[in-house]
Amino acid sequence: MPHLLGKIGNGCIAKARSIFYLSTMLCAGLSLSVKPSTWVFPLRNRLARQILFAGVQAVPFTIMVAALAGGMVYLQCFFWLQYTDKVEFLGRMVAALLFRELAPFLVTFIVIGASASAVTTELATMKTTGEVTLLEAQGIDIFNFLAVPRMIGLAVCVLGLSCIFLFVSIIASALGFILFNGEGQGPQPFLISVFDSVTISDWITLITKSVIPGLFMGAICSYEGLKVEGTSTEVPQAVSRAILRSISATVIVSTAVMLITYL
Repeated sequence: MPHLLGKIGNGCIAKARSIFYLSTMLCAGLSLSVKPSTWVFPLRNRLARQILFAGVQAVPFTIMVAALAGGMVYLQCFFWLQYTDKVEFLGRMVAALLFRELAPFLVTFIVIGASASAVTTELATMKTTGEVTLLEAQGIDIFNFLAVPRMIGLAVCVLGLSCIFLFVSIIASALGFILFNGEGQGPQPFLISVFDSVTISDWITLITKSVIPGLFMGAICSYEGLKVEGTSTEVPQAVSRAILRSISATVIVSTAVMLITYL
């Protein structure tokens, strides 16, 4: 029993240490990102490349998912509200689901699937091949040079893709309105209802649920990648940990923001 309690205690201490280190990375990354002196040309170049690989290349897939999700959300809301004879709340429900929940949540998972493994693998490979040691020997700040552009880049990507997701999913919902509930009307009544029901709180929720998970994702992938020691056989383990912990952080942040929003 003492041995078991010792293992549990050591595990809890390791988890607490990891959470503290990630929180420190987030605070340090945000403080550095607002300083103009941080963004010298090599860091601007890395930031641009991160946004290109994680954001721009994910746009076609995001558009496809957004179109399908917008259509499904509209149909589900329409048929359930029609069943309860509350169709007048259709625009409000669609807006709430897309702005507050679906757009930032699904887009974060898209970016995790597209970029979390790539970022972790790149940094872990640099660590095992000695590139990180070489950069440190040249006096380069590893955190500033490798982690900060990835953290900010992933946060920008999630926020930008969330806006694209919203735009496409609302268009898909408007097409659903024309097909199933338009009665010869255009999409204007539905779109007016959607945008009239959107408040400042919805925009704050969208931004918070996009930026914070993106920052956590960048910090977790950088932490796991740069933590690798030894041979390249540890790289797949680091990638698996980074993906699972990024998903956990996304779920926790989304749940916390949801509770703050509705309570």
